[in-house]
Amino acid sequence: MTATSACSAWLALIAAVFAAQPTHAATTSAPAEDQRCIARLVADLDRTWPDNATINIVAFGHSVPAGYAATPVVDKRNAYPRLLEDALLDRHPHAVLNVITSAVGGENSDQGSARFSRDVLDHHPRMVLIDFGLNDRSLSLAKSMSNLEGMISKAREADICPVLLTPTWDMASNPSDPADALATQGEMIRQLGERTHTPVVDSLAAFAAFRGDRGQLMAQSNHPNRKGHELVLQQLLRLFQPHQNVPAHAD
Repeated sequence: MTATSACSAWLALIAAVFAAQPTHAATTSAPAEDQRCIARLVADLDRTWPDNATINIVAFGHSVPAGYAATPVVDKRNAYPRLLEDALLDRHPHAVLNVITSAVGGENSDQGSARFSRDVLDHHPRMVLIDFGLNDRSLSLAKSMSNLEGMISKAREADICPVLLTPTWDMASNPSDPADALATQGEMIRQLGERTHTPVVDSLAAFAAFRGDRGQLMAQSNHPNRKGHELVLQQLLRLFQPHQNVPAHAD
């Protein structure tokens, strides 16, 4: 099978998976609604005392947002949730901001779905970053997509801005092969984001576009080091651009 025919086959499979799924409430949200959700968050980051309030963002997923480096070492201070908090506090020095890492090494979105209420909703965040793609290769695309869409719907019901992340790199994979499980996860997440009007932080594309030895981005074959996490951070920060004429979040 040629690369072109393999790509077509996998895209057809992903399309079939989408067609077989029931329609969720999240699919009716207009793109502008998500833009307003994030814009209100950005506006609130600029509020000053006594009008500011605590803002929580939850980084939800597996070992990568948890900060695992060369297992069993956890280097949370150099993982993208901590880097995001530091970068946003530099931009918004009056913000009372917590980026809460709610990630469990080894988990996929099946296990994440089971703890979503406790480990996301109970923190009352304004945004949730959903990052399970690396470990969801153990699930079918249909199951992974269903789990992610359920999280999107629950987040929106709670007035939380959902954000999907494509997987980070795995040195044992070959994402340039359209049939590779990492590539199909990334493509499924992109298409899910488009269909549900959910922002997608394309970590996989950022790693693929890196010119040089990707080993320099990795603490071990499937865990990025600080340089790798900084690639994810660069993509995340694009979400937090200032928006004009957007009212701050109501108290």
